[in-house]
Amino acid sequence: MEAREYQENAANAILAEGNSLLVMPTAMGKTFVAAIVMKKLGGKQLFLVPTKPLAVQQARRLEELVGKKTLLVTGEVSPAVRTESYGTAELIVATPQCIENDLLARRIRLQDFRLVVFDEAHRAVGDYAYVFIGAQAKAAGCFILGLTASPSSVKQKILDVCENLGVKHVEVKNEDDEDARKYAKEVLLEWEFVDLPPQLVTLRERLRHLLSEALQELKDYGFFPSADLKKANKSTLLALRGPILAQTPNAIAYKALSSQARALNIVHAIDLLESQGVAAFVDFLDGMQTRDKKSKAVQKLLADPLVAIIKRDALAAIKEGVEHPKLPKLREIVAHAAAEGKSSIVFAHYRSSVDEIERELNLLPGVKARQLVGRGNEGMTQKQQAAAIDAFRAGDFNALVATSVGEEGLDIPSVDLVVFFEAVPSEIRLIQRRGRAGRVKAGNVVVLVTRDTKDEGFLWISRRKEKEMHRVLRTVEGDFKAGAKQETLGGAP
Repeated sequence: MEAREYQENAANAILAEGNSLLVMPTAMGKTFVAAIVMKKLGGKQLFLVPTKPLAVQQARRLEELVGKKTLLVTGEVSPAVRTESYGTAELIVATPQCIENDLLARRIRLQDFRLVVFDEAHRAVGDYAYVFIGAQAKAAGCFILGLTASPSSVKQKILDVCENLGVKHVEVKNEDDEDARKYAKEVLLEWEFVDLPPQLVTLRERLRHLLSEALQELKDYGFFPSADLKKANKSTLLALRGPILAQTPNAIAYKALSSQARALNIVHAIDLLESQGVAAFVDFLDGMQTRDKKSKAVQKLLADPLVAIIKRDALAAIKEGVEHPKLPKLREIVAHAAAEGKSSIVFAHYRSSVDEIERELNLLPGVKARQLVGRGNEGMTQKQQAAAIDAFRAGDFNALVATSVGEEGLDIPSVDLVVFFEAVPSEIRLIQRRGRAGRVKAGNVVVLVTRDTKDEGFLWISRRKEKEMHRVLRTVEGDFKAGAKQETLGGAP
């Protein structure tokens, strides 16, 4: 592999300026830029990766690019084995939780490392392990390099990442830059709008009636400004918990907590119905019913006669074959891609939706689908995830159905089509998912959007945030360069 002009330029700027944050869209080669820096710096190096499947891929890739024997460290490697291996390894690719634990247990010393790379560096905020490791790396005098395709659309969050990693220089590259333009591959972003069938609209209206009752209670208790359904979402309802708890012990506050919990369950039920379909909605109701311990909020909700009517009609809709209109649209899109010899990745938020989508796609002629999910709730182990990715890359199947575990850094260069089963409100997730297409050739991204649901709002929110992120990034990049220039001239940074 040969470095492209913009990759060499980025690497040279990083080496000249010191601790850096590299912001570059997925598929433009952030890892390759890091490899150039790693080869030129030499010494003992640590490359941190947030997920196990990505760590496996990056270890394999970096061993080829950098030419060093690579040690892979994840939670599946025992502390004793890790400790024994740290002393001799020249290049370590690891998940941050392991390194944080080993630093605290004094099994590893960052003073021994010349370079620490933070992949998906936008995670270096709050209590994520990157923050602790970043502080230790700064104190140890390591050269620090952060890599991300999508730091944030909020300037302060980007500055927080830079502060936590000791960044002195921000290097931004995108397809519009003069040295990168000729390498850009077009990615066509499309939206496919669908409408809820009448049966689902009726179910939603009944759920909204229940939600309105819970909101009215919260208003009467003095914890919510109105019973307006437009003002009720998961974020606003979750934010109520703190103020309500602050009023306990108090009989009204305890009642308000129950109303808040009931409202959250109803909002989640509506979200499932609108974005996933009636089967996912019924699974949620069944899950509440079979809980060993039911809160008063759940007991009151399940005891409501209207809930019994809603479930009866939902089961009738399933029996009639009513499905979410996204499913036939998805089948149509993926089948068309398969007929043209193209591969697809379908992203879905819920594990139950992944199961259903995989099952539905495998019924289509010419489509072989497999899933990629996280380890929780009897999911996939690290080895199973890596095997699925390798099999997809090898062409053993042509449709990968993934949860969020597939968003960050998947190295699958042959993907032609990416489908969002639901819109996402995050510019970070939009950019990462979209970046799975167009890596070596033109690609397509399709977002399935249900009209008159949160899907529509999420679509415009993520697009607006993405545009704002590009503007903010250039501002931050300019601020760092101006500060460096002031320091060079002897002025105040």
